[in-house]
Amino acid sequence: MGSPESQFRTLIDVIAKADENTYFILLGDILDNAIKDSIGDIYNQDMNPHEAFEQAIGLFEQAKGQILGVIEGNHEARTRKQVGVDILGLLCEERHIPYSNDILVLDIAVGTRAPRDMKRRVQYTLVCGHGYSASRTVGGKITANGRLIDVVVNGDIYLTAHTHQPSILKLARFEADTRNKKIQRRDFYLITVPSWTGYENYAAVKFMHPSAEAFVELELSGLEKHIEVKMR
Repeated sequence: MGSPESQFRTLIDVIAKADENTYFILLGDILDNAIKDSIGDIYNQDMNPHEAFEQAIGLFEQAKGQILGVIEGNHEARTRKQVGVDILGLLCEERHIPYSNDILVLDIAVGTRAPRDMKRRVQYTLVCGHGYSASRTVGGKITANGRLIDVVVNGDIYLTAHTHQPSILKLARFEADTRNKKIQRRDFYLITVPSWTGYENYAAVKFMHPSAEAFVELELSGLEKHIEVKMR
């Protein structure tokens, strides 16, 4: 929000059409937040910081009760580093939304049974981070964001952003099952979501590829451990 190429109104439309079983995870760079030292152009913003923050409040209000977690992006981090104000942190604290400015791990129980009967619900671990990469190649960007899988090793889904180049990988690793005395395989997903912005001027100047326009939808089964991933 604040970028002249922002497509956040499309996100508002997605939220408006979502049913009660749909939830959202926001992976950072919600505010464009250009400052004098950033590669973004402060004179090219389509709203001032106060107006952009009001738009963000409106977004959170529309998705009230449906936001599972929020990660700080490098755009919001500019303000935190410059003046010590964690914009998204304040917004999430007020609304009791899980938040982190580095890595956020979400433990989600899915199913229609009584909330206290956790043994009969299906557990999923989602590991979320904004991401980081200076690579110009698609493979290099995936490798950089893929470092997250070595930080928290028991995730079912790893969610990253930042690079503007979407990708979905299904991977596997072996884990020691000490209780049953065997080695078992764990399948998991490494996902980088696309951006919600058009082709920025700085991207053209640096000869960067445009980002694909899409969003990632996860369907988690409450009957058995099963994950469906769609990019629409």
